[in-house]
Amino acid sequence: MPYQLVLSELKDEKTRDVGENVFFDNLPSDSEVYLLYYPGDMPNEVLESKLRKLGNDTGKNLFVNIGRLNDPKYKKIAKKFDIRELPVIIVTANSKLASHPAEFETAYVKLDSKRLLKSPDLAIDCVQKLFNLFIQEKISEALRQPGEYNRKALITYLNGIITNVLKGIEFSVSIIEGKLGVKWSGG
Repeated sequence: MPYQLVLSELKDEKTRDVGENVFFDNLPSDSEVYLLYYPGDMPNEVLESKLRKLGNDTGKNLFVNIGRLNDPKYKKIAKKFDIRELPVIIVTANSKLASHPAEFETAYVKLDSKRLLKSPDLAIDCVQKLFNLFIQEKISEALRQPGEYNRKALITYLNGIITNVLKGIEFSVSIIEGKLGVKWSGG
């Protein structure tokens, strides 16, 4: 019986830190914070380049997805995140960092100001500040505040925290039903 020598090499399956049009169902499950950027039909190449660099610099702490409108779940994404105009950046996090401990809801911040998104440096500055609020558990700390849970009061409280960090920038804070936990679907 003849034998054959086969060289097997360990495959370096690096987890992606930046996605190019990764469909919502395929987001990596091991990231802490998620940034979803939908540029619409007029991409801002400078902003996209800076977002990619940020994603690569932050590793698994921040997954940056440069999305396109062909995601089969885009209709659901637009509805859940109340996307009315493009371009838009959505920043949220896994359930540990962005969800109310007792409720089935997840906080997110939407940046859709035309003025902000036309200035890549200003947009990146805002995204970094939001990233730090999530990663330092400032959002989850706000979500864990004692007292009766009231969605409107919580959004007002989160607005106050974020306004202190993003002075003079238009943004919106909201809460979607469900906890963000990306799971493998077996497909």
